[in-house]
Amino acid sequence: MIEDKNVIDNIIITPCSGAEYNGELARQVAIKLSENSEISSISSMHCSTIFLKNILLKNDILVQITKEHLKSSFSVIIDGCRISCVKTIFNFLELEPDLVIYVDEVVPKQKLNINDLEAFKNLPRLSNIKKEDINKVTNLITEKLKEKGLNIEDC
Repeated sequence: MIEDKNVIDNIIITPCSGAEYNGELARQVAIKLSENSEISSISSMHCSTIFLKNILLKNDILVQITKEHLKSSFSVIIDGCRISCVKTIFNFLELEPDLVIYVDEVVPKQKLNINDLEAFKNLPRLSNIKKEDINKVTNLITEKLKEKGLNIEDC
């Protein structure tokens, strides 16, 4: 989206907001990155749900403002799984993110038999997101930013 990716002064992080562990993990990672990380001084979190709401309600002015903001920023998507809800929203609006992370590559999504009610009852609670999982995904994103040549140590 932006031309000189080595000079970044604004990172927009758009996480999944899924109702499963990996979706909430994506959201918690976005919060950590934007509030308490080595990139927090230049990053902010963007809500994919509000963006989708504006698209569905055809609030064209807010959608256009958001698109322009995303185009002028380094855009990071954190999708919980390969259903790729956030990436699909970006694709629909013909936006190309600078970095896409799938949480399930780091913390595998639990496979379920939809007929097994006990399995659903035993899913990890959204209120019990493990700090070690947050750190794993946060570290992956930080490494990917460095691989892209971003100088994030000076943030």
